[in-house]
Amino acid sequence: MRNLVKPVKTIGLLTLDTLFWSKKTLFIAAVSLVIVGLAVLGRLILSFSWIRVPFTPEQVFGTLMATAVIHFLVTFVTLFYGTALISEELEGRTITYLFTRPVPKPAIMIGKYLALVWISSMLVIPTILVSYLVLYLGPDTTRLMRDVGTLGKDVGIVFLAMLVYGAFFSLLGAWLKHPILVGLIYAFGWEGIISYLPGFTRKLTVTHYVQSISPHADTASAIAMMIGERTPALESVITLVLMAAFFLASASLILREKEYVLEQ
Repeated sequence: MRNLVKPVKTIGLLTLDTLFWSKKTLFIAAVSLVIVGLAVLGRLILSFSWIRVPFTPEQVFGTLMATAVIHFLVTFVTLFYGTALISEELEGRTITYLFTRPVPKPAIMIGKYLALVWISSMLVIPTILVSYLVLYLGPDTTRLMRDVGTLGKDVGIVFLAMLVYGAFFSLLGAWLKHPILVGLIYAFGWEGIISYLPGFTRKLTVTHYVQSISPHADTASAIAMMIGERTPALESVITLVLMAAFFLASASLILREKEYVLEQ
């Protein structure tokens, strides 16, 4: 285990530096600003009563979290980063340099995955915090402080979701030639349909366990829970952690065993 710590740290820092200065990060940062813009729009609607339907900061923030952040931004960020961890090394023909170094291949996968989680957290979590402050901050801080616990739960849920999605999309990137297409089908096809069908199949999605521990009663979660019961919170958290570990272990195994052929 000790022999893995140094190479994992080295690979992780190198990958983090590459990801941070990539065009993907600029694009995702712009998408994150759009979500903050939605929070600003919600605050303006609340402040100036542009819509006569009664809204509260809690409702706007809950809707923003359940739709724009968890079901779009988190999936979008981890999809773009995760599927590219290995595929871009292949396209750039730099994977040979990684494999010729005296570094265990699982350490390469783990280091890259940790960099993915780190850069995703840097982009997503500040978006959540800024959106919360935009919607709640005002002369009376009672409501702001009252819902801090909910904010903490949201950050924890988002982090768990990033762990699982990041590991799954990293697995696709290590396994498939064109992983982003399969990732899109899974994220916005399978997850978007199966999680709203009755029966056991709902439990084959990450979305089900995220919805089961969500503190917000958004429309999507309400529909899903009308079809089937929530999985208990502790079981959902344990399942998400085990899924992340399984996907990461599978990605590491594939990277170790698969023969990668560079295109001419």
